[in-house]
Amino acid sequence: MPGVGLVFPYVRTRARNEIRFPPLGIAALASQLRLRGIETHVYDCTFRDLAWLRGELERTRPSVVGISAMVSLSAATAEVAAMVRRLLPESLLVAGGPLPSVFPRRFTPLIDAVFRGEADLSFPTFCAEYLQRGATRTALSNLDLGSYAGLVIDAAGLRVDNPPIHHSEAGLAAFPPPDRSDFDHAAYQLAWRQRGEMRPTSIITTFGCPFSCEFCSKPVFGSEVRRRSLTTVFAEIDEIARLGYDELWIADDLFTLNARYLREFCERMTGRGMSWSCLARADRADAALAAMMKRAGCRRVYLGLESGCQDTLDLMQKRLRVEDAARATRIYGAAGIDVAAFFIVGYPGEDPAAIEQTFALALELPLDEISFNVPMPLPGSALYERLGAPDEGRDWRHENEVTFVYDSEIDERWLRRRIDETLAAFDAAREARRRHRAAAGGTGR
Repeated sequence: MPGVGLVFPYVRTRARNEIRFPPLGIAALASQLRLRGIETHVYDCTFRDLAWLRGELERTRPSVVGISAMVSLSAATAEVAAMVRRLLPESLLVAGGPLPSVFPRRFTPLIDAVFRGEADLSFPTFCAEYLQRGATRTALSNLDLGSYAGLVIDAAGLRVDNPPIHHSEAGLAAFPPPDRSDFDHAAYQLAWRQRGEMRPTSIITTFGCPFSCEFCSKPVFGSEVRRRSLTTVFAEIDEIARLGYDELWIADDLFTLNARYLREFCERMTGRGMSWSCLARADRADAALAAMMKRAGCRRVYLGLESGCQDTLDLMQKRLRVEDAARATRIYGAAGIDVAAFFIVGYPGEDPAAIEQTFALALELPLDEISFNVPMPLPGSALYERLGAPDEGRDWRHENEVTFVYDSEIDERWLRRRIDETLAAFDAAREARRRHRAAAGGTGR
């Protein structure tokens, strides 16, 4: 029976802020597909190029080709879709991931089908029935198209728009672990080593976020928080260690949200000799928990501080105070945990003076890493309702793209210049702190 191919169309840019991990979504789908006995090919382009992908597609000729797309990969997704259509005109083209989940109609002219949201079961089930029943991309009538959660089709006279679903904790407990066997782990680890870093890889322990920031649509995991069993989480961590990684990037939206879950994780993690980093909310910082996190190997937390202007935070519906940033940075720093921060600049409704407050805060706090981005109005977010659909001709193509995809009163050239100036000043201040610590013979912040 012909198989399924899964494409991650990212090719390394070696940008300053490039952060690359094996694509977990594809690993999860590969595991489910193989559980059903389906021949599965994974094409991770991270350390390859599209010429390599073309050769692999010609060699393996899968009957179904799934492409994982995110905001910065829309152009690459279109290029891969055109390639597949030329090379394999009979193959069914499917897209999934964050961007197709919020913009399915943008993909249907290029792609035969889109799967929105958590497609861990619906996409593999669809593939199994598509292959077993002899369906083709132009003849899907022998499939029960209404039964596949998140499926969107708008082609060949078919109109399907099934709502996505979110799996329960009991459902998640039955999922097999992501199949990491298809990735070039040595290449991922070397790329990190070349940056002078540890050898991290990603893992997800919880799904969903209960907060309602104006700019966030939560297209895949939604608002309901669901936690994986820590028994299965730590079985996955054992596998990660066997693959040669020595650090975890915990990719949960808010790993520190549930104090009881966090404490149990830390208790199990202590003594394993593996470091980890995670996302956290500034208003949830707690000194006792931070100390426990440090003992369990936490090296860095990432805070979505977003703005140094309270009016902008309120506009974002972030439910944070500017003073929370200083408090959280102080708490984690005192515990010996590095602190990184994300900021959004050029938010609709703020002026250059408000943006300058954000730059000032980023330089004032003793942070270890900072990044700046501009907002993207995504369907399902309140920001989208306020601004309307973004201009499809102004997609982001690189990490942390400083490109407004809607009409903004902020001058992009000025904003790029001020971001570059702030990053340069931040690097200089961070290096000065490092020299001061070295001269003092200490390791404290």
